[in-house]
This record gives sequence, C-alpha cells and structure tokens, in this order.
Amino acid sequence: MSNLFHSLSLSLPLLLLFPFFFFISIAAQFNDTDYPRCQAYKCASITISYPFWRIDSETPTQYCGYEGFGINCSNYNGREIPTAYLGSDSYYVHNISYDPKWIALVDYDVSPVVPDVVCPRVRHNIDLGDLPFNFWGQNVNLSFHFNCTGVPSFAREIRWLSTPTNKSFVHTLNSEPENFNWTEYPCLEEVETTVFDVFGPTTTLENDFPGALSKGFELRWVRTEDCEKCEESGGRCGYNSNTGEEMCFCSGGKTTTGYCNGTFVKTRRFKFNFTSPPV
Repeated sequence: MSNLFHSLSLSLPLLLLFPFFFFISIAAQFNDTDYPRCQAYKCASITISYPFWRIDSETPTQYCGYEGFGINCSNYNGREIPTAYLGSDSYYVHNISYDPKWIALVDYDVSPVVPDVVCPRVRHNIDLGDLPFNFWGQNVNLSFHFNCTGVPSFAREIRWLSTPTNKSFVHTLNSEPENFNWTEYPCLEEVETTVFDVFGPTTTLENDFPGALSKGFELRWVRTEDCEKCEESGGRCGYNSNTGEEMCFCSGGKTTTGYCNGTFVKTRRFKFNFTSPPV
C-alpha cells in the first residue's frame, strides 16, 4: 500500500501539470511565433490561419495568405460571424480543417446566423472564379426554378414559393429526361447550387432542401503555382496589391518578394479554375 501511495504521489504532480503543458502547446501553435507577420486569429469557434487571413486585422494592401482567402469577422448582436467571399457573394464559414485542407461554407442568405429565415431560397450560383478551390465531400447539385408556368413531372414544387399562376420547383441537376424540352416550362429565374447530400430514403427533396441549404457545402483548396517557391523554401505566401507582387513571409519576421533563404526569382501568375461542381 505504501509503495502504491508513493507511486501515486509522484504521478499526481505530472498529471496536474499535463493540462498546463497541453494549453501552452495549443497556445504556441495558435500564436505561431515563428511567423510574426502571419498571425492566426479566432472568430467565434473558427481559427483563421494561413492560407486564410482575417481581413480587418491586416493592412488593405498587404497580407499573409492566399489571394481571395480573406475572412471578415463581423459582430452582430454580440456574436462574432466569420464571413468568406466567393466573387461578390457572402458565405458564412461553418468550419475550416487544415489537415486535410477543406472549408465548409453556407450561403449567407440561408445560413443559421440570419434571423427569422422562414422560407429560405438561394439567389445566386456559386462562383469560384479563379480561386484554387474545388468541390469536395458528399455533395449534391440542386437546380432551382422560380416564377415558372408549370412544374415538370421529375421536379418537386416548392409550395411556399408558388402561387396558382407562378410556380417554383427544385430538382437534382441533370435529373431531367434526355431531350427534355425546357421551353414548355419557361421560368423567370434559375439558380444552381451545391449542398451536402443529406437526402435519403426517409427524406423528400421538396421538404428537406432547406435543411441541406443550411448545412452548406465543402471546398478543398490546393496550393497555387505562385506560392510554390515560397512555401517550399519554408515561407508563407502573401500579396501586395500596391505593387502587384507576391510576398513571401519567412520565419523570424523577414519578408521578401521571392522566397526565403535565396534570391528573388520572377514567377508567372497562374490561375486555377474549378467553376464546375461535380454532377
């Protein structure tokens, strides 16, 4: 018994210290002291870290992170709301994973942070533009049609957005029969979007698409050619909009227009285009 008590008395201080060291390790990783110009930030429960950057914490002309990866951290009624942008459209950032590399976004108009959304509807397509994203995960593509003259048999009417003379409906993309004549069902507006595939044997498209919209979709990012030399040299890529040059932020605080531990080598700007979501 005395030996057991002696072992426990030696182990107890180590057990008590473990949470302290764990906290210090997490804090050091979060602060990222090796790159003082590339700090990580917290917005609500989301960690905004390289290659993402917090818009309101950086200068408007120079930032550490990928171009177009800025995240705004706004405050609404005392609640922090992380918002990303695809083209001119706003998306609520639901989650970010850095290993593997993916970001979960929700169209801001149908996101949980927008109060009193009774009849959610999408108003625009997803525009990835030249950003180095592609769709990833178990997604499904939905096609919405508003203010139509009728509803085809393969689609599902959205009753709360329909009137006796103007119908709205939704269907999965490319579910229409081959050679279907869309001119028989003219519509004033059509929108395509991508959502998590939450549909199963017990769900119906017309009733459960609002829940799918509120869960959003996942995008995976890849490294751009612009940042290859910088990252392979141990740096972190950035951009200066005044000069139009890529920046390379090195450990210890050094900043170059080339890459770390070497001389500047001019690289050609390269754009990715993943505008077509998987069918």
